[in-house]
Amino acid sequence: MVSPFKTPGALSWHELTSNNCKDSMGFYGEIFGWTFKRMDMPQGPYYIIENHGVSIGGIAPNPCPKLPSHWTGYITVTDVDEVAIKAKTLGGDLLYGPEDIPNIGRFCWIQDPDGAIIAAITYLQAGE
Repeated sequence: MVSPFKTPGALSWHELTSNNCKDSMGFYGEIFGWTFKRMDMPQGPYYIIENHGVSIGGIAPNPCPKLPSHWTGYITVTDVDEVAIKAKTLGGDLLYGPEDIPNIGRFCWIQDPDGAIIAAITYLQAGE
């Protein structure tokens, strides 16, 4: 089994409730290389997030559009600093970091153009 701590773009199952699902999918697809599959649910569309063919989470329309889009999770990446730069280039914002976590890796918190917040992290590999 592939470890989410070693696979760029990996996270455990998390959901994003978004005020603009299309823009959210475009933003995260560009940064992490994710693809999406639509599922029609009774409450509306639900978009399965896939990373290298593995379902890892979902995106759903925000049931309360007065609230900002939101989720929390850590995404494994190859280069946190590169992700921070790319997020800003795509209209996002860097909220924290990049910063090292001793004995763990390097991370940052980014905010997409619709206001959702997520963290990107590069874990130290054995021997680093």
